[in-house]
Amino acid sequence: MIVDLHVHTHLSDDSKTAPEKYLEAAIKSGAGLGAICFTEHRRFPRDPELDRVYAELSDNHGILILKGIEADTDLGHLLLFGLNDAVIRRFDPEQRMLRSEHLIEVLHGEGGIAIPAHPFRDSGFGVRLDDLVAKLGSALSAIEAINGQNSAKENERATMAAEKLGLTALGGSDAHFPTAHWFLTCATELERPIKNVEELCVELRAGRARPYRFPSAP
Repeated sequence: MIVDLHVHTHLSDDSKTAPEKYLEAAIKSGAGLGAICFTEHRRFPRDPELDRVYAELSDNHGILILKGIEADTDLGHLLLFGLNDAVIRRFDPEQRMLRSEHLIEVLHGEGGIAIPAHPFRDSGFGVRLDDLVAKLGSALSAIEAINGQNSAKENERATMAAEKLGLTALGGSDAHFPTAHWFLTCATELERPIKNVEELCVELRAGRARPYRFPSAP
């Protein structure tokens, strides 16, 4: 199952894209995208009406929509999946400069997963990965190894770091617009299909995933 783990809609300050535009582009392309994760910058909407809209869009387009967040931490951006009330009581995911190490541990303890986004681009995670893995152990189990907006060198460094440290390498487009430059560039291929974010966390934590590049990507 192909999942884009890193996509932004108009709920992020730097995008004007309605969520359905990504779904329409994916279907038109025939690229086989099975799920899309909306990971807004410092926004984790918990609006039942939005959840209803996402469910309706998923049903109408045959592409699963999942929610995460691209959180701002003291070391850089983290993609967070599996946020629940227990985590949100301890961390406001919409605040800046969250304490990354503590956040990673707490989210892991609640069954979720925190993934350093583009760790070698505008991030302090890349140079700290060795120390973080040694300190956090299984709580830090994956990184975004390929990002559609990275340079080839940045993706190469992240891929090599994942191999060296035994981390699960993942991919995401980091799309802000549904155009060829931004979207359907790279994603994550799961070994098993999923139906919700809880199952996504299980698969990612188990390492049953690998980066995926779309054949038609620029």
